[in-house]
Amino acid sequence: MNVVVSGRNIDLSPALKEYLLDKLQRSQKHFDQTLQVSALLSVAKNPSVADSQTAEVTIKLNGSVIRGEESTENMYASIDLVADKIERQLRKYKTRYSHKGATTAREFTAVDERAELNEEDELEVIQIAKDVASDEVRPTIVRSKRFPLKPMLADEACKHMDLLGHDFFMFINSETSQVNTVYHRRDGNYGLIEPEV
Repeated sequence: MNVVVSGRNIDLSPALKEYLLDKLQRSQKHFDQTLQVSALLSVAKNPSVADSQTAEVTIKLNGSVIRGEESTENMYASIDLVADKIERQLRKYKTRYSHKGATTAREFTAVDERAELNEEDELEVIQIAKDVASDEVRPTIVRSKRFPLKPMLADEACKHMDLLGHDFFMFINSETSQVNTVYHRRDGNYGLIEPEV
């Protein structure tokens, strides 16, 4: 596993990096190929943010992006939560793309009687079976909405979003003539999503 760790408003001590690497290493066992991972550990300076210590992890895998973010009052707790989330997402990714032919939990739990599984392997087989069973009932699009996109600046789009009381707002960026989206971040600031050209 290749991990690039960066920090924002935090001193990345060797102990903190080692803890993060150790927690993320569990995810590598699901794949033969070396995973390319980027991690960002950040602390919000805004005192009104209770869960100010955030761990973000992004993995690019065969054209897909697996991403997790968790915030708590303690960076080690945030790392624990995000590592668990990433491991679940990677297991689900592997289940969907490695076992496309299997459609039922029974097919995953049918283990050769001669094979002896250790407790960890048995738990993994059970979790894969649960993931597949939960995938059988997938969410569907239940509502579609159309609205005109107006050219405006990102700051103006943020004002429109706040006036509407939405968590995100799509608009045409008048500077680039491209469709952009602004959204509320957990730290109380705004985010801007732009298409990569």
